[in-house]
Amino acid sequence: MYKNKKVGTIGIIITTLILIALVLLTNVDIKNFSGAESFFNKLIMPIQNGLTYLKNKISGNDAFFYDINNLKEENKKLIEENNKLEEKLKELEIIKAENATLRSYNNMSSQYTEYKAVPAYIINKNISNLSDIMVINVGSNDGVGVNMPVITTEGLVGYTISVTNKTAKVQPIIDPGTSVSSAISTSRDSVVVKGILRK
Repeated sequence: MYKNKKVGTIGIIITTLILIALVLLTNVDIKNFSGAESFFNKLIMPIQNGLTYLKNKISGNDAFFYDINNLKEENKKLIEENNKLEEKLKELEIIKAENATLRSYNNMSSQYTEYKAVPAYIINKNISNLSDIMVINVGSNDGVGVNMPVITTEGLVGYTISVTNKTAKVQPIIDPGTSVSSAISTSRDSVVVKGILRK
């Protein structure tokens, strides 16, 4: 019982002190506290400015990461465009090579008008020291047969030794197994030219 009275008395005292403080604060002129207010402003403003700086810095970092993501996307698009350009460049190189071959074939056709020429590419070559046989990409389907001459704009290359539907083996005149009749340009004497082993 005594304890309850003591607690109640303390509560009444605290309440009374709060009321007195409120009355004093409402009746006191605020100008008297301008010095204290200025002190607190000087104390709090640097903290507030620091927090504002940190906030702006964090916002700037967000923009930085956003820019990095944009750069990654742009880099990915540039890589894709570069790959497409490389593919187009390869196609252009193939077209240029085909164009050069067709020009060469056209020149050869005009040079050997008495022959029916079939353009061909070398698709395989024996690189051993015993043989120089080549494989070209035309065969019986293109009208090519065995023992037909193979020529370029610079002259005779060799002759076909075997033919499939789409390919033919060519034994060049420099192969050791080849002998070709020829004529010396100055004396017009007939000779036999034979291939030799490469050293």
